[in-house]
Amino acid sequence: MDMVDKSDQTTIPVKDKVEFLTKVYDRMAGLTANADTKAGIILAIHSFWAICYGPNLSKLIISFPAPPMKLAIWVLSFLLVMVFFIAFIRSAFKAAMVLSPRIKPQANEPFRRPGLIYFADIIKLKGDNICEKAHSYKTQFEEMSYEDIVEDLTYRISDIANVVHEKYAGAGEAVRRSIITFYLWAVSLIFLIMMNMT
Repeated sequence: MDMVDKSDQTTIPVKDKVEFLTKVYDRMAGLTANADTKAGIILAIHSFWAICYGPNLSKLIISFPAPPMKLAIWVLSFLLVMVFFIAFIRSAFKAAMVLSPRIKPQANEPFRRPGLIYFADIIKLKGDNICEKAHSYKTQFEEMSYEDIVEDLTYRISDIANVVHEKYAGAGEAVRRSIITFYLWAVSLIFLIMMNMT
């Protein structure tokens, strides 16, 4: 196996580093959008379940005393409805949490000057209106070197990587919970329909 002598390697030009980091940042931003889309689809499915389920809840109303068979089906239906609602709320909540960013600066994180990439840093720039803030942005941008841009991009990529990890972990959990909720939805609907047949 040939060993590459590191002294023979040329360093990557800073301009190429910026282009590479920009592509990585764009890819990470696309991944956060994908996770948000998955969460939105899960919430849309939950809305469909709620719309289908609502009218069937009236089937839980029965007159007492009821025949033993009808009473047994009613008890099972009632328990399934309660379990479904709990699972429904848990999976919908998990999907909704994917849509909200949860990465906050840590207490031991060293101070860094605001960058020119992250929107929260940009809106903190000096100025009372958009023109003044744009002028502050332009002034700060003109003072930046390629090395400053590389530093800003690497920090933001690390930050957004944490967001992507959190969002995908949350989306995966929301999908698993939604599958369980779907089964409960289907079974409890069947029992509610059976209530009308007995």
